[in-house]
Amino acid sequence: MRPYISRPLRLCAMLLGVVLLTLPGGQARAQSTIGLAAVVNDQPISVVDLIDRLNLVATTSNIQLTEDRRREMIPQILHQLIDETLQMQEAKRRGFTVSDADMERAVASVEQNSGMPPGGLERYLQANRIPLESLQDQLRPQIAWQKILGSMRRDIEISESEIDDVLERIKRNQDKPRSNVQEIFLPIDNPQEENKVLDDARKIIGALRNGASFEGLARQFSANASAANGGNLGWMSSGEMDSTLENAVSNMQPGQISMPIRTVRGFYILKLLDRAQGDTNADRDVKLDLYQLFIPIAQNATEDEIRTKVGILQNARSTAQSCEAMANIAVDLGSDLSGRTKGISPQELSGTVANAVSQLKEGQTSNVIRVDGGALVVMLCGKTVQSTLPDRETIRSRLSMDRLEIAARRKLRELRREAFIDIRI
Repeated sequence: MRPYISRPLRLCAMLLGVVLLTLPGGQARAQSTIGLAAVVNDQPISVVDLIDRLNLVATTSNIQLTEDRRREMIPQILHQLIDETLQMQEAKRRGFTVSDADMERAVASVEQNSGMPPGGLERYLQANRIPLESLQDQLRPQIAWQKILGSMRRDIEISESEIDDVLERIKRNQDKPRSNVQEIFLPIDNPQEENKVLDDARKIIGALRNGASFEGLARQFSANASAANGGNLGWMSSGEMDSTLENAVSNMQPGQISMPIRTVRGFYILKLLDRAQGDTNADRDVKLDLYQLFIPIAQNATEDEIRTKVGILQNARSTAQSCEAMANIAVDLGSDLSGRTKGISPQELSGTVANAVSQLKEGQTSNVIRVDGGALVVMLCGKTVQSTLPDRETIRSRLSMDRLEIAARRKLRELRREAFIDIRI
């Protein structure tokens, strides 16, 4: 085992505070003699590298760099730079390189996930006096590490019974609420580091409560694959998440950020974006194709006039055998408010109409329905029913990603353990 040499970081904040005050953004890279922050297997990480990354993180995460905030972030960012250096060294050892095309795709992905137009990211960085190279220095090890993980993926196998178990859990819980969640995950690679990781999680929460971007901090510090998408997990059904996390989410309100949540892997910070109520039929997505034949009835219409117009609808109901025939009747009647609606869900219909069409079969027409301003009949032209349960390949991919993340953290721990790391500040 090779030695890991670490010196105290207490001088780091003072040094960087001076440097940050004396180096305007974009000029830091020209200053190559500032000194070393760390050495990783004979490869240096300069204080300038640290400054550049600190400015990038603060800008993209909407963090105000006060002295206290700077002091809190420096150890986290230096730790991240050390890991990235190890990842690049491992990629080189395995023969993986990052091409210009790889970098262009990565930048385009960041722009897309951030809602920026092509070229918008570079313009944003320029406007904030952040060198494009700072972003590229961060993206390069991420791309290289993904190539390494891709080579490891072939060793991961997910059985059909594992997929069946996940589907069964989702079906059992389909009447429970679904949650739209974001995550930041901080792993505990060494039990002796638990207090430090917890302290890091609390600092991140403090930054979030002071207006920092959850998406930005997730991209910078989260160790899960969701980091690339700003920590977004999307809509999660009950049974899809770790039970500890699911219990925490169930007690949160939309917009709320959790306290650090301890799991066997590390600490999670969750944000609940939204919640949707469950449905006993949640495994089915029903879309209706309807034709509405409407006849207006004036508010002061006599009983005879009402009976006449309702009779027209009843006659259409009994004679029309298709939605096309119903459309022809509407043309003959000059009914401008009649028409066909495709792809509408039952939940989008008014209660009266929804009840009237709920038992119809294709080609059948509802009874006459009195509504404000008139009366109508509705014919069911067609119905499509699709499962809203995740398909088997989606579940396989999620399970595979979970295992790949565990393997990735194990590999990174191994690289740290075998490395010579000399922290100079």
